[in-house]
Amino acid sequence: MTDSADIAPAVECPLSLPQQKRNLLLFASCTGLQYFAAPVLYIGVTQASLCDRLGADARTANLPATLYFAMTAMPALIAWAIPSVASLRRNLAICYLVTATMLVVMAAVMILPVSNSFRISVVILQGAVAGSAMPTAIAFLWEAIGRGTDESRRGLALSLAFGAGPLLAVVGSLGSQLLLSGEMGGWKIEWLEYPWNFVCLFGACVPCMLLAAFLASRFVVPLPDVDATREPFSKVADLCGGIVLGLTALGLYHIEWEMTGHTMLALAALLFVHHFRDILSQRQLLWATLVTVLLYSGNTIPSNMNLYTSEVLGDLPENYAGYQNTLRFGFKVVAGFLLGWILTRTNPRAGILLTGCLFVAAQLWAIFATGTAYLIAFGLYGAGELVGVYAPNYILSASRPTQIRRNMAFVTMLMVPAAPTGYLFGAVSDFISNRNITAWDVTNSRALGFQASFALCAALMTLGLILTLCLLPKRPKQSS
Repeated sequence: MTDSADIAPAVECPLSLPQQKRNLLLFASCTGLQYFAAPVLYIGVTQASLCDRLGADARTANLPATLYFAMTAMPALIAWAIPSVASLRRNLAICYLVTATMLVVMAAVMILPVSNSFRISVVILQGAVAGSAMPTAIAFLWEAIGRGTDESRRGLALSLAFGAGPLLAVVGSLGSQLLLSGEMGGWKIEWLEYPWNFVCLFGACVPCMLLAAFLASRFVVPLPDVDATREPFSKVADLCGGIVLGLTALGLYHIEWEMTGHTMLALAALLFVHHFRDILSQRQLLWATLVTVLLYSGNTIPSNMNLYTSEVLGDLPENYAGYQNTLRFGFKVVAGFLLGWILTRTNPRAGILLTGCLFVAAQLWAIFATGTAYLIAFGLYGAGELVGVYAPNYILSASRPTQIRRNMAFVTMLMVPAAPTGYLFGAVSDFISNRNITAWDVTNSRALGFQASFALCAALMTLGLILTLCLLPKRPKQSS
């Protein structure tokens, strides 16, 4: 365990207090805009509903989310390709512009005279593009706040960004519910039927990303005395090989070549481990990495949670997608404020434990809840989703300033080894459903398949919590 006396003194930010406050507000604003567009940027619920509408099975409906997480290796590759701190603001703006462009494509393809199979392919493509652009933007935001504010203000920044930010996600989710179902409360939009409901939803999020691109250019980033330069390609050849093999493995899984897919995935994992061996050779960061991967498996379950709506509520998943996202982010508002406050009074490990427990609770609730009470699972899930903030914060706390970009790019791509669990959860559901397996009091094999995937997800995350308690110190040392 680490004693507070072992902690190296934090390096103070060279910027003035007004400049730091400006960065803090920009960080919160960009995060808030991402949250406002969350119904389409958080790949999972909306995309699964759309795939279901287009006639896809559970495995295919999980592919957009699976590819999203598989592409989160891109920030590490971009960190190599553009290492300069001076280009940080420009690159952050480009990420938002690429995301806006893909949303325009999504809106257009819904009204063009193309087949549903083509539309499904574009939905899957959106998962890949969002998986490349948005995690890269998040990594750049972490770097901007890491370089542009003192560590002592980080808890305030997280509380503001991930407490107030989800309020916008609640507004966006209610708006998406109105657009997708055509009614909410006493409001009804008669003309807004499929596919125009999805066209309006994707199109409405384009201005959000354009505004985020503008705000990203307003950060004040202190430059190092000597800026970083790009290393030879040989330094990232193993990383590129791992990305290619990982994507190949997902393709092989989809055509049911499981054994070959397992082999490809194992080789990809070895290449990733080799590339980041300098980080993984540090015991503290190694265990933190394993814990993060196990807990991140929870990020791949919302597609199944949405598809299960038809079994537990007897209605189309898309008719509840907006309410599900509203609860998801409404709970996140409260949890975001509380967890940021708790962080200022406890330690980095506490954030991982609290969010992990909420993540597990969401799956347990999903298994046993019936009727409209099932929707509470999405609220618990949203609060637990903040593990994506507090697991990176733990590793950030263990990183020296010279390590920030590489370590945070590494953290962002930790969804890559967790990505196949999304496809696994979909495959488990289809396996039980297609073979009409029933057990206990569950006579509906499709419902049992979804419940089994929830139980598997909870088991993986529980293992991560056990490792956290046993192996991670409360306050990490900054690695040398």
